[in-house]
Amino acid sequence: MKKLGIIGGIGPEATMSYYSEIIAGYQHRMGSLETLPEIVINSINMYHMFSLLEVQDYDAVATYLADAARELQQAGADFGLMCGNTPHIVFQRIQEQVDLPLLSIITPSLKAAQDKGLRKLGLLGTKFTMQHDFFTVPFIRTGIDIITPSPEDQTYIHRKIVEELENGIVLEQTRQEMIRLITTMIHSNHLDGIILGCTELPLLLQNTDIPVEILDIAKLHIQQAVEDICA
Repeated sequence: MKKLGIIGGIGPEATMSYYSEIIAGYQHRMGSLETLPEIVINSINMYHMFSLLEVQDYDAVATYLADAARELQQAGADFGLMCGNTPHIVFQRIQEQVDLPLLSIITPSLKAAQDKGLRKLGLLGTKFTMQHDFFTVPFIRTGIDIITPSPEDQTYIHRKIVEELENGIVLEQTRQEMIRLITTMIHSNHLDGIILGCTELPLLLQNTDIPVEILDIAKLHIQQAVEDICA
């Protein structure tokens, strides 16, 4: 069994979900409730990371997260992951600075899209995810089109993620508005799937809310982490 290191706090709600769901997935795989995976969590300040991203200081973001990864390795982790999509904007820079192998959130998401035969997907997430190409390029290279919301909708989605979901606030009004704008995206662009590209979005949206395939990147990331723990 490998020891997993989690860079958490990106945000706190996702960190708690990752921890509990990795344990549940591991116990299911082992067929016993009397066994637990070994996990180390290093919770960072998400808002400090956001402030660096706002001024496009990507070197500082990478250094901040690389330092967190080194601390996980010093604590005995065999591999690590970041329980948020946004910091993957500097994933390669982080990996180049540390010896600890990191599990990308993008890899299992792309594999799931390919396995399901999806060809045109809508991407929701923070503005950093929707406005940069770190998540979309791997999909486009395999022939999968990625559509992002309008600039106005991107502003709305980002604000709701940061002000509400990151703080565990789930409002029915927000859920209904999010379903409305997603449904408009689907019909306007003939989408066959939606990527929940923020690990807090599953707090708000479920498979039954959307009339197309949903890729929950957090769930897929967690499943791969369990596989890697047991490898």
